[in-house]
Amino acid sequence: MKELKNIKTIASYTFQEVLKSKVLYNIMFLGIGLLIVTYVAQQFTYGAPSRVALDFGVGALSLSSVGIAIFMGVGLLSREIENRTVYMIVSRPVKRSSFVLGRILGLNMILVLNILILSILTLLVYFLTGGSMNPLIFWTIFFIVLESTLVLLVVSLLSLLTSSTLSVIVSIVLFFAGHGISEAKMTVFAQNRPILGWVLELYQYVLPAFGKINTRDLLTYNQSVDSGFLFSALSYSVIYSAFLIFLTITIFEKKNLD
Repeated sequence: MKELKNIKTIASYTFQEVLKSKVLYNIMFLGIGLLIVTYVAQQFTYGAPSRVALDFGVGALSLSSVGIAIFMGVGLLSREIENRTVYMIVSRPVKRSSFVLGRILGLNMILVLNILILSILTLLVYFLTGGSMNPLIFWTIFFIVLESTLVLLVVSLLSLLTSSTLSVIVSIVLFFAGHGISEAKMTVFAQNRPILGWVLELYQYVLPAFGKINTRDLLTYNQSVDSGFLFSALSYSVIYSAFLIFLTITIFEKKNLD
């Protein structure tokens, strides 16, 4: 119970700390700006303005969330070490694992808040332009939460292993590669090269395959999604997130803070 209280306290501190960041508001305003552009653009669209509004809105939602996860997450742990703030915390009866979990939870609360605000704006524009209710919209928003959480965990882990700049670059590369790996496997080029196919298959099991939890394409083409896909995507997110948290805590606990 004591460690849960410590995690809650650190998460609350992190949440309030990030709320004061200019980077957070810059990214959020970027997302809102994209939504405004979307609303204006759909006025000149013939056929399905609501679909255009939804596609651009979901894209802005994902972009801003991933942006916050990367650019705020890169300093989530490493900055505390550089500023020696972590020394004051771990010198108290607080486990390092509780510190890591609290920091991650606090920033994840910011991600959820950002997604909630932009989701409301996106749905408002969507319904104002004649959009109809579709349960897949809410599943897509939910998986964007999981996607941005995975990105946050990836960049937090990398920040303990390398520089902030390289962590950001690698995280961005992994994000786009993780979305394109499924399509790459289906190309004739990959299918005619068994070794390449094996490497791409291995990638999906070792590195984050964000395409496994992507329902935006299904939403764009108004396709249905079965319960098997949802269960698989949710299971992958939970298991891989737990794996990344375990690695991050293990590395942080072994890190020399003296």
